[in-house]
Amino acid sequence: MTAERVYINATVYTADKARTMAQAVAISGGKFVYVGSNEGAMAYVGKDTIVEDVAGKLIMPAFIEGHAHYTKATSTVVGINLAGYNSEEQYVEACRKYIEDHPDIKVLRGQGYLEAIFPGIGPKREAMDRASKDVPIVVQAETLHSLWANTAAIELAGITKDTPDPENGRIERRPDGSPSGCFRESAQDLILDALPDYSVEEYEQGILAYQELCHKYGFSSSYDPWLFVNSNGVEALKSLDKKGLLSMRMRGAYWANPHRGVEQVKEIAEARDRDNDGKLFHINAVKFFMDGVLESITGFLLKPYEKADGRPEGWRGDQIWDPDNMNAVVAALDKEGFGIHVHCAGDAAVKQSLDAVEYAFKVNGKRDARHCITHIFLLDPADIPRFKELGVVAMTNSYWMQIDDTYFVNGIYTGMDRIAHSFPENCLFAGGVTVANASDYPITATPNPFVGIEIGVTRIAPDNYHPWVIDYDDPKFHEPLWPEEKADIRDMIDSFTINQAYANFMDEETGSIEVGKSADMILVDKNILAIAPEDIGTAVVEKTLFMGNVVYEA
Repeated sequence: MTAERVYINATVYTADKARTMAQAVAISGGKFVYVGSNEGAMAYVGKDTIVEDVAGKLIMPAFIEGHAHYTKATSTVVGINLAGYNSEEQYVEACRKYIEDHPDIKVLRGQGYLEAIFPGIGPKREAMDRASKDVPIVVQAETLHSLWANTAAIELAGITKDTPDPENGRIERRPDGSPSGCFRESAQDLILDALPDYSVEEYEQGILAYQELCHKYGFSSSYDPWLFVNSNGVEALKSLDKKGLLSMRMRGAYWANPHRGVEQVKEIAEARDRDNDGKLFHINAVKFFMDGVLESITGFLLKPYEKADGRPEGWRGDQIWDPDNMNAVVAALDKEGFGIHVHCAGDAAVKQSLDAVEYAFKVNGKRDARHCITHIFLLDPADIPRFKELGVVAMTNSYWMQIDDTYFVNGIYTGMDRIAHSFPENCLFAGGVTVANASDYPITATPNPFVGIEIGVTRIAPDNYHPWVIDYDDPKFHEPLWPEEKADIRDMIDSFTINQAYANFMDEETGSIEVGKSADMILVDKNILAIAPEDIGTAVVEKTLFMGNVVYEA
């Protein structure tokens, strides 16, 4: 066989089960046809073969993004992106300037403000009114669990002091009961539902911009766990796939409504039959929001928050799903062959989600479902073996495993001892759990996996990316968060590659560099296996290949 491409004199980390190292790879027909020595690879060279001597640089599998909101991120492309600013004044001025530069704008939407900047009742409408009193302004926090609206937007939505808080939501209020400008969890929908959805064309624009970003950071696949049945976002993905404009695998999960029961499963299954007719976009899972986040005091905890102003005594957060209803819906979805993907910040949320999977297996019989629990800010150690026993993937977010400004805000709410033992990682690897890592983009505005790997290894905010640290010179931000949870670098690499492929039932196709698998790989400017841990995040992707084709070159 003659190869189309051959790479020699490389340091190849294959991410196979033996974690084999190699010197060279040969690619033909979009697949790896040889992985091994330079001499062996040269046997595949013909007159038209492109041979590249990479002079010892690292070749590794392309990354797989296991949890990103690439449809939600449309607002950062056709709206305003506030990531990178860190004060009320900067947010307001950015919105004012955007409106000034877009004089025909009817509504300004966007996201990216930091929750940690606005403790307590959050940002206020009067501040955003300084940007505009006429144009409705609606921006979501970087967590997507809170929303900031100006007076024009609140009036557009018809929200007054008489508007009740929705179930699992909170309208932050002034002393007279009128909305103060911040809307938590499901209360965001009171504002968002008053705005028109993005068009299919706008979603396409956002998704293509995200795809370009992915290639730069070495991704060959991405998973959006917040898609809606019969939505423009799904139609955009199908359209791009049909037009041949996707150059990476797009996966996703439909959203499950916590206020409905098993009757929604039939609708979701019918949507799956309609939507899975493409080549690169595929959806076969369902997303549950089990709770909120610690920053807004909505993560569901086993023990009450130490400080939760304005909440009932003994407040443990939002338990979004009734346990009996969740058990029934999870069991029905499991029976239909769906995977579940559960958002859990608090330890009580994790426990209830594991209970639901256990219930489904008791009803349906255990299967290779690869159900997933994501985020896991806090975890009861007794639940670690349950992940392994139930075959549940732990989809963690190593980008957040650091001491930063959000850490101290959360510590006020939970108590510092609890927050000092947040974001478990190495204990999951040690417990034999399949651990994957994701950025939760655009919550992590720059989804650079090398940064995620570095933080997983060091548990310290890196010098080249620390969006949740305002004063990086402060020594407290250079101490590791829960140092016992530092992970091995190979475990971390696998969590971004082969373990992600496994989580999405793609491990026979991609995720490692092995003969017969899709030639999805990256060329890196430095060997992250050999450099100082604190330098891992500075590594740069020089080339990204998807199915043997170069989709990015620095």
